[in-house]
Amino acid sequence: MAGPFRPASPAEDLPAYYQDLSDENIQHSFRNFDTERNFDLFDRQTRNPRSNNFCLDFGEDDAFCAFDLDAQSYSKLLSSPRPADLHTRWINIWMPYNQKDLLKVIGQHFDFTPRLLGMMKSDPCPPKPQSLRRKKSSSTLRSRLSGKSSRSARVKQANQSSLDSEESIGMTELMHSTQLEMVQDLSHYQLVDDVWHWSTVDWGRRFVCLGYNSLHNVRTKPPEDHERDEEDRKRDVPHGKRVWNWLLLCEDKTVISVSEDPFPFEDGALRAEELKMLYTSRRNLVNVFRQLSKAPTPLRETALIQLPIRNRVGNSEEETAHRPTDAPGLLFYYLFEDWGTTFNLISRRDHGYGAELDRLRQEMLVKADLTHIDQLHHIGCQLAVLKRVYQSYSLIIERVLKKQEATLASLKNSHIMSGAQSFTSEHPTQIVNSTSGPMIPETDSLLGVSLSSAAKVRFERLKDRIALYALSEIEECMLQKESLVMMNFNLIAIKESFSVERLTWVTLLLAKITILFTPVTLMTGYFSIQFKDTEFAISGYWWTFAIVFGVSLFLLFLFSFFSGTFEGKKIVTRSWSRVALEGGKRWVRRRGKGKIV
Repeated sequence: MAGPFRPASPAEDLPAYYQDLSDENIQHSFRNFDTERNFDLFDRQTRNPRSNNFCLDFGEDDAFCAFDLDAQSYSKLLSSPRPADLHTRWINIWMPYNQKDLLKVIGQHFDFTPRLLGMMKSDPCPPKPQSLRRKKSSSTLRSRLSGKSSRSARVKQANQSSLDSEESIGMTELMHSTQLEMVQDLSHYQLVDDVWHWSTVDWGRRFVCLGYNSLHNVRTKPPEDHERDEEDRKRDVPHGKRVWNWLLLCEDKTVISVSEDPFPFEDGALRAEELKMLYTSRRNLVNVFRQLSKAPTPLRETALIQLPIRNRVGNSEEETAHRPTDAPGLLFYYLFEDWGTTFNLISRRDHGYGAELDRLRQEMLVKADLTHIDQLHHIGCQLAVLKRVYQSYSLIIERVLKKQEATLASLKNSHIMSGAQSFTSEHPTQIVNSTSGPMIPETDSLLGVSLSSAAKVRFERLKDRIALYALSEIEECMLQKESLVMMNFNLIAIKESFSVERLTWVTLLLAKITILFTPVTLMTGYFSIQFKDTEFAISGYWWTFAIVFGVSLFLLFLFSFFSGTFEGKKIVTRSWSRVALEGGKRWVRRRGKGKIV
């Protein structure tokens, strides 16, 4: 892949805002986003695995974009107020672990908490099974403990007075080693990979931040060198690619999106399958990026992907007046809204769980066995993970829509003026308490950034969609999975009953044959006895044989009729007589058709 590009249009075309920043990187990178030639280059950069970040400033009439700026350039952009015609800014960051300086600049400007900034700057997990890492860390800890114990023994023999100090040093090192092991096991990306429904909503005085996992419908295969337990764990999570996202809405109408790198150790050299996964994970972001340009873009006329951020149908005064305040919230919403991507995982199209359950049902009707129970178990685990993921989305929406209100405790303990006091005062921020310092207006003390009504109604609609189209579908699939488990057990029970009935039928057949030929056997034994002055003729033997055999067959018929053991009354199996009768009917039917022809 090629490196960052520099469009060839002259720097004099830029507004005075970018010229006054006196940054050569900004002047050479920012270009008109509504020009077709520039947009085509920018659009390619969004699909470039080596792209690091971009900054997009836009308003109703103008938009300017730049890729791969450094932390110093972003510091100048954030510290300089934007002109009114560029009311919204979108900063997107890929590969955050390689841009820690940029994250630090953004965190200092918007006053992030240390934990939030530290989680954003987290390093990716190394590509090896967690079990091997735990074994290695535990063996290292055991070697340290054995070394400390032998050292303590030598010190005890040499000098008893230094025993306490050596033990204190050993305990300190032990504490540090256990803390290090805990940090390694609880790293941010390890946590979000183990708990797919992990999410967070952080509020600040100047921002609201969402952290969540997005799932993309891409079938992934575990590496061949993974251990058995790792493969089993992968079977218990949904089929797809998990990507962690940070999404922030700031008070100066800046929207910041930070995405986890799906392949952090590939250095941008991706194979065709990995490129497909990357494009799928960036699909929603690329669509939002394209919709913000007024240049001709791919699939622009497709109804389902059109977004009302910069492109509108009408131009009334009532609607135009709200666009500068609606745009940041709408951008924030549409970057989060990518619900269709995850819904593909459970829909009945492609490789959805509904189709998979139907396939198992058809296989069970042919031949049911216990392997189907194992497959249904893993499907149930995957559906449970999906359900928790969607519930986390609903909780995020509830937190975002929740109105922050000042409480009585905050008015008393935080030196905040009530709403009435701040309303009656002309300069509320200049009111100073003689003992505690300046008083702060109530509205300035609330955490978070309020959304516009256009964004709020869309978040409420998304919550309804999640409940109606995602959670209800998952519940239906889980109920179907439970019914298939019971169906499988019932089919196995029927199969066992079939085997028992066949065994019983064979036993009865042998018993009937024994009953039928026992009198004949006794008669033959009688005729084989040599009595004095008595000889049996052959014709007499066969007449007697016919009479005894006929009487035995008649009595056996009566016994079968009154005991209900006729072969024709069987339910599961078919008797030989029924098979012969049906075969004769088919033969007669074929003969009749042949004569007609």
